[in-house]
Amino acid sequence: MSDASDLERKERATTSEGCSHETSCKSLKKKRSRSEGTDITSDTDSPDGSQDTSFASPKKKSDAESEADTTSDTDSPDSVKRCKRVHFETETSLSRMDSESPVFLKNIPKYTSKWSKEVLPCLRIQVVQQFPDMHDVFLEGCLHFIDDPQKRAEIMPDLFVSKNEDEQTVIECFKHVLQHIFTLHCDDLSNVELDDLREMESVLTSPHWIDNFAERSPNKQYCRKVLEDLARKLKLFVWQLMHMVRKSQNQGKEITKGMYQELFVLFAKTFNLHILSGSNVEKYTIGIGDDNRFVAVPDAVICHPNTDEDNICAVVEVKKYWLDEGYSNQNVHSLRKCERRISNPHHIGSDLQSQHVGQILCAQPHSLFGEKGNFGIVVQGTKVMISSFKADSFYYQNLKNGFLMEKGATITFSKEHNILRKEGRTDCIQTFLHFKKLMEFLSKKSFS
Repeated sequence: MSDASDLERKERATTSEGCSHETSCKSLKKKRSRSEGTDITSDTDSPDGSQDTSFASPKKKSDAESEADTTSDTDSPDSVKRCKRVHFETETSLSRMDSESPVFLKNIPKYTSKWSKEVLPCLRIQVVQQFPDMHDVFLEGCLHFIDDPQKRAEIMPDLFVSKNEDEQTVIECFKHVLQHIFTLHCDDLSNVELDDLREMESVLTSPHWIDNFAERSPNKQYCRKVLEDLARKLKLFVWQLMHMVRKSQNQGKEITKGMYQELFVLFAKTFNLHILSGSNVEKYTIGIGDDNRFVAVPDAVICHPNTDEDNICAVVEVKKYWLDEGYSNQNVHSLRKCERRISNPHHIGSDLQSQHVGQILCAQPHSLFGEKGNFGIVVQGTKVMISSFKADSFYYQNLKNGFLMEKGATITFSKEHNILRKEGRTDCIQTFLHFKKLMEFLSKKSFS
């Protein structure tokens, strides 16, 4: 009887120790989980541009969601901990990052349209916190992309300093038409009147102003040719504006992103730029390391029309209005109020910066400038800015391999220019004409 009692006491003691040990293990696991950030999951990825930047606890995903997610296959706690350090720290100084470590991209969405501001430090990309004039950004980009001193000495003066008689005539024609013939001058589409647009259409159709201006030019015949071509293309731009104003003011419908995109495409075409948009633009992808592939679908690309390769000179991203991370799902009325309220003419949202860089990176294999970088254009409603993405030597190759090895890149955004305003259109003239001239010079093929 005594032996049985002793055995029973030992079993109870053993059971008590087991429970205590199990409880301690569970507590330790919870602490490790919290310290290592293993409760972080990636965003739901989709190509539609919608954003969900919240981070939730793990949950079971459908097959479609799993297919959309692009993460590393490495699921060990150590890899998650290292990813958290790189991806979610607020410290953005590249000098603080381990440049020889692999690029950890576990929580970055597959589609660049969902990238947020946390992505760029992971890729060692810095945003220049100044907004130079548009043409200064263009020239700065050219100096980086054309890095051979002998070639640069040959190209730069011929391209952008000396102007022959025909080139000077083109600039004078554009300035005259965009200021004195196409006289629209307002902040946003809510201020545009249909009657004013009809009057401008009528003037553009009349030959009298062409005759008057061409007669005063020393290069009369060429001047007349330029003005006639410009009038024909600007009429298409005016027609698109009329369509947008009718939809908004007369029918009370929302102006869509596609309408703004078409408006910018028609504006770019007045400078004889070859711009592809909509279904003409393909998906571009970039693989980083072994397990990460990202996808971008630009709204438009500017490229040379008749070369063997795409030779993209600029990647274009369009938003239908100025977008801050705090604004979403606003109706037409509040959008107009938002546009009028914004006083900073240089602003571009930090998430949009990352999304734009993602598009440039994915399209990099088709860049006119090889792996040195590329130009970009961001359109927010009727406000246009250009960007210059400049990469260190071997940055792109190292990025694809998954090890940056102290390489990095920078992106510079220009001031914004509103193409509904006279000075905004005028400020775009030199840069947009030089885009075409640069493509012709580097490919040794002209086009019109």
